[in-house]
Amino acid sequence: MPLSEGTSVRISYKEYATGLIESNTQPDPTVDPGTTGAQVVRRVSSSLNLVKDTYESQEVRTDRQIVDYRHGVRRVTGSISGEWSPATYWDFIKAACMADDEVVTGSTALELGSVAADNLTSTLTFTNGDPVALGYRVGDIIRLSDLVAGAANNNVNFVIAAFGGTSNREVTVSPAPATMADEPTFNFKTSGRGVAVPSTGHIRRKFAFEEQFDDIDFARLFLECRIGGITLNLPATGLATIEIPVMGRDMGVFEGAAAPFFSTPDPPTDTGIFAAVNGLIRVNNVFVGVITGVTITMTLEPSSDAVVGQNFVPEVFLGSVRVSGTLTAMLENADMINNFVDEDEIDILITLTTTNASDSPAASVHMPCEIRRCKRRCHRHGRADNYNAVCGVEGHQHPGWRRTNNNKILRLGSRGVTAAPRTCRHGTVSAPGGPACRVGLAGG
Repeated sequence: MPLSEGTSVRISYKEYATGLIESNTQPDPTVDPGTTGAQVVRRVSSSLNLVKDTYESQEVRTDRQIVDYRHGVRRVTGSISGEWSPATYWDFIKAACMADDEVVTGSTALELGSVAADNLTSTLTFTNGDPVALGYRVGDIIRLSDLVAGAANNNVNFVIAAFGGTSNREVTVSPAPATMADEPTFNFKTSGRGVAVPSTGHIRRKFAFEEQFDDIDFARLFLECRIGGITLNLPATGLATIEIPVMGRDMGVFEGAAAPFFSTPDPPTDTGIFAAVNGLIRVNNVFVGVITGVTITMTLEPSSDAVVGQNFVPEVFLGSVRVSGTLTAMLENADMINNFVDEDEIDILITLTTTNASDSPAASVHMPCEIRRCKRRCHRHGRADNYNAVCGVEGHQHPGWRRTNNNKILRLGSRGVTAAPRTCRHGTVSAPGGPACRVGLAGG
């Protein structure tokens, strides 16, 4: 009998038709979610597993034996971890935000007049309209097209860093655009999709995950699972990674001809992987080159409590959205330490790409926050040592932030990949009155 190998394991998922969980019943998986329409997901690792509460008798006996030991309520726990690539994890990001996609449509000279660009000030300036009123936000990845004299700026990924001037018509972007005079004909748009944690109308979703062991005809199907958040890890010397925590209600086992449960799932995405060295980072309106690592975590603090009379949980509860992170930087001045001492409201804007091309699939993360702790440390001891500042940040609603920074606690998205059905737009999480973090993707 063969033994299963890790490379032979395939993980697929499918969203249920409804996110509703019936407290005292479990649906027939052949009906909902059904065996067709699943999607294979890329991963580095998966720790999904069925766990059970256990109970041991406390009776004291002269024969020194344990008289009974029982299994109790069951639930699914664990996470799926992977290298962050455009489009791959969008369904889970959307589920964590408890919202539907929000699409920013393109704009033309009809809405914004003409457009000029200045390389020295790194700005795009429009003569009409209001980009913020049209839905654009700090952290969005945008593209210009149909420019004639300024053709060098066509199809370049520009990240919006700030708005200014009359009606927010002066848009600071990165990278700096090629200087051009007023162009009367152009298209200005964000491609892909975005999502934000809403103030009302939260959408609860649930998924089934199948772990198929193809080489031994065996599969485990994890049922009625909710997404508990996301964690993004951006090291200076490695690929960007993402972790998706999961909590569910039960597990089914399929063997032989019954395995796998999902028939012909869609193949995994083939998009490139984000690397932290490709892109840029801005802290408190200043682009910096001393950051050595960033971690951003969003959690919904899922929980599932046992009840009397059934061995499965009645619901997987989701709590408040909490966005936090850690920023590690070489110590060059006292700015971040003073931000911590003075309880300043700052922001972090990160852009990642999969290649060095100007139109590469890209992601942006915008996180208005406060530094909740700050310490220094030295990695080595010698004359060539450098000190690092390690700052813990907490994202939350900031009523004082301008509307141009968004007013949701979390907004994410991706841009650039137009063919994939599960495309992410620019991502965001930012905050006038609310956003705590923002993630954007261009090209995916």
